[in-house]
Amino acid sequence: MHISPEDQLDADIDYFATDEAGHILHVASGGGMLPGTVAADEAALLELHQYFLTLPEPAAGGAQAATDAADGGYPGAARYARRGLFSFAKTNLHDHHDPRYHLVARPLQPLTVAELPPPLATLLRRTQLPGFVAQQATFDVSSIQ
Repeated sequence: MHISPEDQLDADIDYFATDEAGHILHVASGGGMLPGTVAADEAALLELHQYFLTLPEPAAGGAQAATDAADGGYPGAARYARRGLFSFAKTNLHDHHDPRYHLVARPLQPLTVAELPPPLATLLRRTQLPGFVAQQATFDVSSIQ
C-alpha cells in the first residue's frame, strides 16, 4: 500500500535507509516528504520498523547523543542508536517542502546492512543515502534514492 502525500503531512513516520558503506539510518520524518521508495511500500516500512524495534539492545550504552539533550528532542533516537542505527530528525518539523534533516544520535557500534537477514537487507537497500552517514551531521532527503 502506498503512503499518500496527505498522510505524510499529518504524521511523524519513522523510516530507514542505508548509505554507501552499508550503515543504517533511522529517520523521523516530522511531517516531511518521504522518499519515493519508502512511500511506495508501507508493508515493507512496517516490516523494517518491527525488526529494528525488536532487536535486542546491548547491555551497556550503545548510543551517543549528537546534541546536548539526552534525546535530542526525539525520544526514539537513542533507542535506535543503541541498536546500531544513526538517527536523524527533521530540522523544521511539519514543513513539508523543507528537505533538511539533522543527526540526533549516533551508535557507538554501528549496525550494517550485511548483518541483517537477507530479505530485510533487500528491503533496506531500496532506500540509499549517497555518501557515508558516519561523516554527516545533516542530509537532504531529496538526495536519497
